[in-house]
Parts: sequence; structure tokens; C-alpha cells
Amino acid sequence: MSINHFTEMLEKLLSLKWGDIPQSTIERAKWMIADTLFAAWYGVSSPELQNYIQSVGTREKCPVNTIPIVGTGIYTTPSNSAIIHGTAIVCNELDEGNQFAKGHPAAHLFAPSFIAAIENDVSGQEFIHAFIIGYEVAARLAYASNMNDDMHPHGTWGIIGGTTAAGILQKKNSNEILESVLLAATFPIATSWEAAVTGMNARNLYTGLGSLHAIHALQFQSFGFQSSPGVVDHLWGSIMSKGIDYELFLNDLWSPPLIEKNYFKLYPSCRFTHSAIDALLENLQEKEFDSSQILSGLVETYSLAARLGNPDPQNALSAKFSIPYVLSALLHGNNLYESDKEPVFSDPSIRDLAKRIMVKEDPEMTALLPNKRAARVTLMMKNGSQESSFVEDASGGYDKPLPEKRLVEKYKNMLTQTGNANEVESVLQATMGLDQMKHFSQWIKSFSQKVEV
Repeated sequence: MSINHFTEMLEKLLSLKWGDIPQSTIERAKWMIADTLFAAWYGVSSPELQNYIQSVGTREKCPVNTIPIVGTGIYTTPSNSAIIHGTAIVCNELDEGNQFAKGHPAAHLFAPSFIAAIENDVSGQEFIHAFIIGYEVAARLAYASNMNDDMHPHGTWGIIGGTTAAGILQKKNSNEILESVLLAATFPIATSWEAAVTGMNARNLYTGLGSLHAIHALQFQSFGFQSSPGVVDHLWGSIMSKGIDYELFLNDLWSPPLIEKNYFKLYPSCRFTHSAIDALLENLQEKEFDSSQILSGLVETYSLAARLGNPDPQNALSAKFSIPYVLSALLHGNNLYESDKEPVFSDPSIRDLAKRIMVKEDPEMTALLPNKRAARVTLMMKNGSQESSFVEDASGGYDKPLPEKRLVEKYKNMLTQTGNANEVESVLQATMGLDQMKHFSQWIKSFSQKVEV
């Protein structure tokens, strides 16, 4: 086995035509594109991105500012668009993910694909095709290399997916894309999991910068810059991970595509909190709890989730990475869309209970990875009784899909925050018909009617 399996995988995927893509994969991709669009739309309203947009955006399209910023009616340069959209998608913890990749492929694909689709006047079908191939390339590198757990996945392996998708949309040949991907694979950011759990929003910027690297890799390749499979092997087999399982580049390739094994998030928090949330909600559906009568709580879960045990988050982003905090907020009857905002965030009762909820690893649950992400939540009551509930996996996964109605509710919750909830269904309808659109600009006008594309 060798890194040659990586280039062999690329060659096989780049040879696939529209007719080679199963209809179920196309439908999954359309929902994923919609999901990622809504995440970007919600995300651009964050204060730091509003500051960024005010600095680099214009109300009118011009030769320099050619790319519309989702949900704003403002244009910016391709480079700024890559950073803004990539960052926006992840900043509210509502972007899709893939448990085999241990991260979020689509967040790294959207901005490079969006930019390339506009610049090259592609069809909706071409956009979906490139998105699917780029997703598989990125997810396969992540799956095979199993990156170090103390790194954050944003801005790392996902870069090559953005490069692949944008290269396809730029009509580059297979060799040019392959060489560009080898370059992109040498550009991962040195990321820190600590940034996420302490709520440092540099962690969101990882994806924006990764999206920029993705489009730059194509330019650099055209200038004559090169990398090699050997460099990729060294970087991803020794530095970024503890070793590559080369078989996973080709094992069950396209049977099915990994895009069909993604998950959609229902809750605005780290995916590693979701199994515990689902377990708690099972309890809450069966009976009502008076939070003042809860003595303590215990969460038993898999190793990656067990790291999210800090009961005292200091800012909004770190609250999304705290199992004790999100469970306490739910036990107090709060909506998680509001739990990282005041007055909920500083509620002394929520804070007090969070400090009495312990999170620990269950090795048997860890052994179920990557196929299952389990959790058990036990509440100890002041009267001496206990209530316990268990879930084998979090909701929204490929084998536990969310009903379309729940996804629509999610998107309306998201765009309620921006005042655009009434646009969700029309945008979804347009996205479900994206493969029938001759021009990508038709889709953009479904959610940015006032912009010129």
C-alpha cells in the first residue's frame, strides 16, 4: 500500500460524469447545498463578519468586486468572498459534517465552488457535479489520514475538496486538477482544538482561510508551482496524523459516495454534544423535570465528546462546545438558538446546574466509532431517584436521517435570526431544481434578487 492510492482515487473520481452519479447522491447534495447556503446566510450576520463586510464590500458590482455576499446585497472580491463565506458557514455550528471524515467537508467546498461557478457561468448541474466530486476527495483524505485529535479539522484536509470542485468548474483538465490538489494538500493550517473549546473565533476563520487556499492552489499550479505525492504522504502520514490507512482511499469508493454518509445538524452546537442532547431530550419527552430538583447529572459518551466537559464557558462560541452548559440550558427550558445570548448565558441557575453535570468517557462507546456516536445521560434527583436515557447515535446521521420537515424548521430558526425566515421555502424550491438550471446565476437570484450576477 502507498500514497499512490491517493492519486489513483483522484483519477477515478475526476473521470466520473453526471450519468455516473446516483440520483440519491444528487438529492443528498442538493439538500447539503441548501443547508450550507443557510449556514452562510445566518453566519454573515455575526459581528466580526459584519465589520469585515463593511470594510471590503460595495453596494454595486464593479470589475474588482464581482462576487455577491450571501444575504447582504453587497459585493466583494473573490479572495474576500472565500474568506467571508467559508468563515460564515461554520460560525454558528450548524454546518453539515461527516463522521468518517471527522469534520465538515461542505463548509470547505461552498465558497470556492460558488466563486468558480459565478466566474465561469456554469449550469446548476455542473455545480452539483463538482460539489459531489470535491466532497468525496476531501472526505476520503480525512477518512484515510485520521488527523490528530488535538487539531481542529477546519482549514485542513477540506482545502483539497474546494480545489477539486473549483478546478472542475474552471474546466481544467484532470492532470491540472491533480497537480493543484497535490499543492492544496500541502497547505493545511496548523489548527488548535483549544481554539474551539475556549471559544476563540480564530477557529471560524480557519475555514475561511482554507477556502482561500483552495482557490489559490489552482492559480499557483498554473504559475508552475508543484508538490508531490511524497510530500502529501509525509505531511498527512506523519505530521498531521499518526499514519495513513492507504486502503481507505479506495475501499468502497463510490459504494456509496461518502456524501451519502454525512449528517445534518439540528442543534447549534458542536456535533460532539448532539448525542448527549438527544439522550436528554428523550428523557424530557417522557416527563417534566423541575431543574431546581436535580442534584447532579452524569454524561457517559465516546472519547471525542468526553473532551467537552467544561461546565463554565466564558463566551458564546465556547458555550457551543460545553455539554454541561447546553444540557443545563435545555433543562431550564431554553431554546439553544438563544442559550449563548443574554440573559440566558449568564443565568446563575443554569451556571450552577452545569457545574454539577459531569462528562466522562465510556470506552465501549469509543469502540463504536466511527459508525456510532453514543451517549447516556443520567439525572440524579434530590429525592434520591434517577432518570437515565441512552442513544446509540445522534440524530441527523445517514442511518438516522432527519425528516425534511425538521430541516425546514431548522432553516427557519436560522433565518429568523436575520429576519428572512419567509424566504426559506422559496430558496429550498429553487435549490431542489438547481440541476435543471442552465445558468448558476438563476439560483443566486432566488436568494439575492437585487444583485447582478
